[in-house]
Amino acid sequence: MKIHPPSRRRGGFSMIELMVVVGVMVILAGLLIGSLPGIQSRINRGKVEAFLAELESGLSKYQIDHGSYPLNEPTGDRDSAGVDGAAVLYKHLSGDWNLDGKVDFEQNEKVYVPKLDYESNREAREPRSMSIGGEYMVIDSYSNPIRYLAQVPNLQPNQKRETYNPTYDIWSITDADPKNTDEAAKYITNWQGM
Repeated sequence: MKIHPPSRRRGGFSMIELMVVVGVMVILAGLLIGSLPGIQSRINRGKVEAFLAELESGLSKYQIDHGSYPLNEPTGDRDSAGVDGAAVLYKHLSGDWNLDGKVDFEQNEKVYVPKLDYESNREAREPRSMSIGGEYMVIDSYSNPIRYLAQVPNLQPNQKRETYNPTYDIWSITDADPKNTDEAAKYITNWQGM
């Protein structure tokens, strides 16, 4: 009787095993790539929320120094008045009173929100202000102007309050279309809680 030695199997993976591993990796990569826009949107929203909180802190400091918030009375529709407020925020919080794009250190202007002036943001990866139509405006991480409205605290009896808050409204439209009222739920505001 002849005894055969056990056959030796060569080490390594078969072609089928490699194809299964590559297939699983492709599926996982597809899931990751599919979720990236949602992740990026959450990151941008978080940046906007943090920036709005920083602006609100600067507005509080401004109010302590001046006795009131920078006024931006509503004229016309709420959104365009809010966009005008981006220029008001820039002027009052950046320290650039003469609107030349630089902090006016020689005039001892107070900076209420650091690095808000245009000069600091020209080459920034994520600018906080930019020149839009010849005006310097505060912008969000979606490159949209931050909206801001502020009325005098004590309105006359015949005046209507246009702001939701008694002091001021500040909001970002994020990536929503300002003309589409159905997308207003995407806004980050100070009257709906952040």
